[in-house]
Amino acid sequence: MRTEQDKINRKEANQRYYKLEENKEQKRNYMKAYRKRQKVYESHEEWARENGYRDNDLLHAKNTERFTHDT
Repeated sequence: MRTEQDKINRKEANQRYYKLEENKEQKRNYMKAYRKRQKVYESHEEWARENGYRDNDLLHAKNTERFTHDT
């Protein structure tokens, strides 16, 4: 199990790494290729439907109600 400090250290390390221009370009290229993979998009859409993140016009209202009543 990672501690909060481990998470902070990893986040800071990633930020330092991606400040370098060659690493920014590497990440851009990876993300372009990643987005082109149709299977990834389809699996995300399937996950979103199964977990109620599509057709969720009332999501904001539900969350607002939950936050106001749980306090």
